[in-house]
Order: sequence, then C-alpha cells, then structure tokens
Amino acid sequence: MTPITGTFIDEITHDIPSSNWSLAEWANDLDNMQEIGIDTVIFIRGGYGRKTVYPSEVFNTPYRSDFAKFIFEETSKRGMNVIMGMYISSLDWNHGDAAGEIRKNRLFVDEVYARYGDYPSFHGWYIPQETCIEELNICEVFNGLSSICKEKTPDKPVMISPYFKGANIDAADYLTPEQNAEEWARIFQKCGQGIDICAFQDGPVPTEDMPLYFRGIKKLCDEYHIAHWINSETFERDVRCMYYPIPFEELKRKLSLHQEYADKIITFEFSHFLSPQSIYPSARNLNRLYKAEYLNK
Repeated sequence: MTPITGTFIDEITHDIPSSNWSLAEWANDLDNMQEIGIDTVIFIRGGYGRKTVYPSEVFNTPYRSDFAKFIFEETSKRGMNVIMGMYISSLDWNHGDAAGEIRKNRLFVDEVYARYGDYPSFHGWYIPQETCIEELNICEVFNGLSSICKEKTPDKPVMISPYFKGANIDAADYLTPEQNAEEWARIFQKCGQGIDICAFQDGPVPTEDMPLYFRGIKKLCDEYHIAHWINSETFERDVRCMYYPIPFEELKRKLSLHQEYADKIITFEFSHFLSPQSIYPSARNLNRLYKAEYLNK
C-alpha cells in the first residue's frame, strides 16, 4: 500500500511543544524520515508573527538561527524536496487582512528566494493560511500569495492544506460531504487557478466518513488540475485536548482508506508523532509498528 512520503516540520511551534533538538538530532531525523520513504518536507510556516526560521531583515529577527539553511543543505544532500511555508501574521491572518498578508509575503518570498532559491531541494511554496470554508477574504489571500510565488518561481508548485469543517471539530455545525464539495467548488472557482497541490487534513472528520469527503475533493482537484494529496494526521484528535501520537490501528485504517484517492500521502507530523527519536515514547512505538506491520521492514 502507498506509504507516507511527506511530512510537515513545525519548528515555529504553536500548539505542540518544542523538541529542543540540536542540529545533529535534526539531521538524524531526516535520516529517520528517509528510512520510511519520506522524500518531501514542508515547512508549516516560514514566518509567524515575530518569529522566523531564519535571521530575517524584513521581519527584524537577526537573532534567529538559520534553521532554514540547515534544512535546505541537509535535504539537498539527501535528494529530498522542501516546500517552503510562507509568512502568516496570526492564525486568522490578522483578522482577514488580505492586503497586509500579501504585502508581507511579497517581502518574505523575495528574501527567502534570494537566500535559498539555488538549493536543489527547493521544490515549492506552502500557503499556511488554513481554512475550512470561504471566510476572512481567504480567496483574496490565496490568489495574492499564489501570484507572488508564480511571479518569482513560475515552475514551482504552490500548496495548501485546508481542513474539513467536520464533526470531529464542530459536532453541532459541520458540513456534510456534499456541502463541503459545494463549498470548495466555489472556492476553487475563485482561486483554484493558482493552486497546484491541495492536501486536506483527514482528522476533522470521523474515519468512516473520510472516503465520502475525499472523493468529492479528489473530483474537484481533477477538474482544476490540482494534485490531490492527503494530510493524514499522526496525532489523535478524539481522546484528549492535547495532541499525542495516534494509535497504530487507527493510522493503518486511515491509510488503507486513502489508497484509492490520494496522489501522495503526507502527515502532520513525523518528528513529534512518528519519529523513533520523538519526545513521546508512544511515537517511537508507533514508528516501530509502522515499519514492521505496514512497511514490512
């Protein structure tokens, strides 16, 4: 069966704890990723508020270490791809300030590409402004940010990773698979032209309903010539308020369901929830089970 071949990396942490790894430990984890077939890493955000993954003149963060350079260097050595997360001012992108996000990201893209654009592993861009519905000028944001990327690097793909307004996050007011397909048909009609990869998060909907949701999105992606990836989450949503590694049986079930409609399966995210050197002991066990019982290693 198709394995997980991509992962987000979340070094500007928001809702999961920092692992506080050294660069040597990060290098080891890239090897750990490759061991299970991961060939693509995605910065979930390159800048967030007043934090950046490199020392930025644009955002006045000269004190930040150059983690981005390290990742581009190490992935280039390993023949891996990097999709660079763009800048996001806040999780609601400054209350829907599309013009502000576009202005800041134009400066961000110029700076990032000047610093890292020559690395062989530089594969594309990720728009970190996540949504489940058309809200807060999201189409203006998607159009503006994708246009910036295409102007700078017309040959490189632009990726988004939305989430379903599903029963796992809003049991009282969720969208059915049909309603979700209608909502995203409207969104893609307005701003799908600049999107090359769409990787919906699978966790917001109950596992048994995933095929219905993803079949609708797969059909839409095919219509708009968008690669249909799936972000199969390796953390649990339905047991605790905090995020912990998913049970292996649940991960295996999800992956089996995704086989028929995923062009590529990625995850949020390997280093915390699936790595053999994770700060969570259960993630190390999940890695062992995944390799032995899913990959037959």
